[in-house]
Amino acid sequence: MKKKTTVIIACVCIAIILASAAITLYALLNQNQPQSAATKDEAVPTAAALQSTSAVESVAFSTEPSVGEMVAESATDDATQAPAGLTAPDEMETLLRQGGASLQQLSDLGCTQLMTVSSSGSSAEIRFFVCENNTWTADDALTCSGFVGRNGVTFDMQEGGNATPFGLYHIGDAFYIDDQPATGLDSFRITSDTYWVDDPDSSHYNQRMEGTAEKDWDSAEHMIEIDGYRYGFVIDYNTAAEYNKGSAIFFHSSSGPTAGCVGTDESSVLAYLSRLNASSNPFILIV
Repeated sequence: MKKKTTVIIACVCIAIILASAAITLYALLNQNQPQSAATKDEAVPTAAALQSTSAVESVAFSTEPSVGEMVAESATDDATQAPAGLTAPDEMETLLRQGGASLQQLSDLGCTQLMTVSSSGSSAEIRFFVCENNTWTADDALTCSGFVGRNGVTFDMQEGGNATPFGLYHIGDAFYIDDQPATGLDSFRITSDTYWVDDPDSSHYNQRMEGTAEKDWDSAEHMIEIDGYRYGFVIDYNTAAEYNKGSAIFFHSSSGPTAGCVGTDESSVLAYLSRLNASSNPFILIV
């Protein structure tokens, strides 16, 4: 019995020795093998890389100086930081972040008047901010309720989609049908000859046309027939007339959701027109 036990112990010891030798040999054979091109850790994106990728897909804006329109491009957290000496109310900075824009961008644009449209479904709150001596302040007297498109605000604008474009856009010319309102914006009077072309196949897509001498469109808004256009201004959206990306986006009087414009009561429209000034390079932020 003792002899049998001794044999078993010896066998176990030999097995352990052989296993250890095999492990050592494996390690020696593999220690000089080249590593793969990407290790597991390298294959997993870092937090910074993920943030960068997300930023590329998120919405921020750059300008086309010729038209002042803001278009989707890129955003980073650093872009939302205010330049030295420039301050703004917390609510304004929050809205800018939601829109992927920043105080620095407004400063670079020379913008010192900003309208904001904060939407919830087809309803919205409209606010006004002014910058003087590097300090942005809210003009609460101009805060009012309003409306956006019946289908809300969207990143993916389509002609006839009944939605309002998300983003930061230059405020263009004011318009009126009867009496010219007080405003610091350049303005034009709507007449029976005024059309805004909404036919994507027209060479005049998303342009104001006076008369039909150059008519090549099957569809256009005959502006004088639209009561809400008594007073308003043009939002410089899709000024490059990208095919089927939407047209005729205005700020005007409205008592309910729109086909894609921003609307509010007529007295508020007039109040905004009286404060806006082209020399302040005003913009409107829609989120």
